[in-house]
Amino acid sequence: MTALLTTLGGKIPDRWVSLLLLPGLLFASVAVGGRLLGHGHPFDPGRLLGRIDDLADAPAAQAPGTAALATALVLTASPGISLLAATLGRAVERLWLGDWPRPLAGCARALTRRRERRWAAAQERYRAALAARARHALSGDAGDPPDTVALNEARNRIALARPRRPTWMGDRLTAVDTRIHETYDLDLGSAWPRLWLLLPDTPRGDVHAARSALTDAARRAAWGVLYAVPALWWWPAALAAAVACAGAWRQGRLAVAEFAELVEATVDVHGRDLASALGIPCEERLTRDVGLEITRALRKGT
Repeated sequence: MTALLTTLGGKIPDRWVSLLLLPGLLFASVAVGGRLLGHGHPFDPGRLLGRIDDLADAPAAQAPGTAALATALVLTASPGISLLAATLGRAVERLWLGDWPRPLAGCARALTRRRERRWAAAQERYRAALAARARHALSGDAGDPPDTVALNEARNRIALARPRRPTWMGDRLTAVDTRIHETYDLDLGSAWPRLWLLLPDTPRGDVHAARSALTDAARRAAWGVLYAVPALWWWPAALAAAVACAGAWRQGRLAVAEFAELVEATVDVHGRDLASALGIPCEERLTRDVGLEITRALRKGT
């Protein structure tokens, strides 16, 4: 058994081990170990070792074929579990970004309308405070003017633009499209692939790292969901599931915010490069007229 594992270990790529084998092996160990312990003795190492010894003393466990079969099961089941987590992670990412499947369309619309009502109310309070602040400045009253900064931050905590998705993460990304279009008349969907080709290595790496962080966070949340399964027979797994999901959700929000900021900053900083590459005059800074010309050129009349 040891010789077989040593031989196979020398041939397995490090990346395959770190991304697929080890996470799946850890999950399988928790699932099997938790099954042996049960709810009644969740932290009893003596019980666990005793159960393992009983299994090892069984006649079938002494056969070489059993060791080879166990090794094959480990090397196939563990990566399979990791691939399942990756697939589930993509589903988690879609839910986070508000791209919900058709069975959840009604719930998505209801949540979007709720977020829109909250945002509109916060926007109205902010505009009323701006008007009151202007009247206060004209009248010269001695009292303190309304705190427009706090109201602006309160609205932005809901969304930076009018909500269009049922989740904060989804609206944080769609707000980039809205803000860029309102500022530059630029269609980000058409411009981004061309702009990506012009980016230097450093900003491109930063954007890619932020996007990868979102994928990693969604995969961690998927692992949290999977660890809820062993919790059916070993309750400490529920704690691991809760901690994993909460940490992944927090990391996902941070990754989305960073990714959105970097995409918007890329357009602000390198938009002139895109105009120049397309032969559109842009001497000082990106303007609405230039952005509209870029959009017309990239859409090719459609």
